[in-house]
Amino acid sequence: MTIFRTTEPRGTFRVTYETVTAASAEQGDCADRGWLSWNGSPADEYSDSVWDLRDLTEKLAGCYAEGTGERVPSWISLDPGSDFWLSPFWRDLAGEDALGVTAYVHRPDWITDASWLRVCRLLGWRWRY
Repeated sequence: MTIFRTTEPRGTFRVTYETVTAASAEQGDCADRGWLSWNGSPADEYSDSVWDLRDLTEKLAGCYAEGTGERVPSWISLDPGSDFWLSPFWRDLAGEDALGVTAYVHRPDWITDASWLRVCRLLGWRWRY
């Protein structure tokens, strides 16, 4: 019997976010960034950003997705576009003065290339290069 040791529990994904305001855009940076919990709240700790596949597809699918440029990306970014304020999930995260918000789904170490690519495609990512 083979025992696999991973730092992530199987079935768990980690998500980070960034928000941009007019002031932060002038500075060339984001206004806020950090770990994101499954309910759309900023999380203080890495361990508080626990998502499963259902959370990802319910809350993040339908966004514009981009990868890291590799055939099998290390993470994918999900941008809801300029209408993010129509969704309570994104609006509550971004705040009133936000111009944009982006979520990043990070590849866990327990997942195979093929399974990760399926997850990425479920979220809208396509190999474009």
